[in-house]
Amino acid sequence: MSAITRPEIGVMAKMKAPSVVEALLAGRLPALAARRTALPIVELRLAVPLRRSEVEHPAVTSVLTESLLAGTEQRDRFALADALERVGGELHANLGDDQLVIAGSVLSANLGAFLALLNEVLCAATYPEREVRADRARAADETEIALSQPEVVAAQALRRRQFAGHPYATTMASPAALRKVRAEELRALHRQLFVPSACHLVLVGDLSPRRALSLSEEALGPFLAGRGRRRDDIAALSRAPFGPIELVDRPGSVQANLRVGASAPGLADPSWPAFALAEAILGGMFSSRIVTNLRERHGYTYSPHTGVRHARAGSSFVLAAEVATAVTGPALVEARYELARIVTAGVTDTELESARRYSTGRFAFQTGTLGGLASTLARLSVNGVGSHYLASYPAALARATKEEVEAAARRFLAPRDLVTVVVGEAASVHAALSLLEEVRTTRR
Repeated sequence: MSAITRPEIGVMAKMKAPSVVEALLAGRLPALAARRTALPIVELRLAVPLRRSEVEHPAVTSVLTESLLAGTEQRDRFALADALERVGGELHANLGDDQLVIAGSVLSANLGAFLALLNEVLCAATYPEREVRADRARAADETEIALSQPEVVAAQALRRRQFAGHPYATTMASPAALRKVRAEELRALHRQLFVPSACHLVLVGDLSPRRALSLSEEALGPFLAGRGRRRDDIAALSRAPFGPIELVDRPGSVQANLRVGASAPGLADPSWPAFALAEAILGGMFSSRIVTNLRERHGYTYSPHTGVRHARAGSSFVLAAEVATAVTGPALVEARYELARIVTAGVTDTELESARRYSTGRFAFQTGTLGGLASTLARLSVNGVGSHYLASYPAALARATKEEVEAAARRFLAPRDLVTVVVGEAASVHAALSLLEEVRTTRR
């Protein structure tokens, strides 16, 4: 049988960044627009950074995302949905770690009418009592379901540990708190949230960027004539203190959810591209060390992975794996081994080249769709990073050296800076974990 040969990998194509027009509209609203003509559609994002109190007490904000489109002074929920449908548009609201995002899309020919409906929501949302009661009940039910999932419990436990003393340590609003939200609280929060100078508008699609920004200023005129600036009061993150393993007892669980967290460089940090490559080598791509070790070599888990989350106050790294209860200790040992190995032994040239191609391709994929580019631009704007990032980040990935990647790994992934959370049956896993270090057991 003849040997299987692989085609040679060609030269990596240079990524072409889209041209983005940035402007400060009336009311000092930061706005960005980019032209993409593949489809006759425009994607919209209106991102609203949250203040400390809104992050720490998320119940009202959570229900507001459900009830934002429940009706205006001109239309009820159904009439508003019908009006959006008639222009080929859709709108919805999402809640992130520290921001609320209104997202939507529309046929490009109807952008003006679509923006007028958005203005109606921003200026005249009514939050009818009956609709709010239904929305808060649904939000509470969905939260109860989410909190029954071990991966959600693990993520919440890691937040409490990793961001202790910071607003980001706040977990999901409790079902009880959600059920107590009143319509008048939503109306008050709406007035506080939607301040033009504190929002960030993004439009991407089949449009003339400057015409789209001019149209936005015209259609959103009443909103842009609103109140002044909200000040950001969320302090920067500090490194989480090293401490005992946090074991969240989940009696009867047949698996354990492992989470290891650390700080990470922000989008504007010069070391971010190098760290992104280190993260890809460690666990961010399928051929990573974590996958090779925990899945391929030992069979401890199906899909271990790492990731980085970027927020306004700072960025964070997480390693996650779901393993059978019996191998909780060994799996954590191997995960820590790979973390220590990348810090102390560095990376190979082959790994670096693979990570470079993967990370560049992933970024191209993330920004290759209208929605992906719109969401990326909104995230950059909220985090105070200019649209030049679309070109500078791939370029930085291409020129990052082996020494820079290893330095970034040492800076952020040293064992003294890691925090560990395990969700599982304490009676079954405590003994094995206590052989590694001190264990602190908590209840859900």
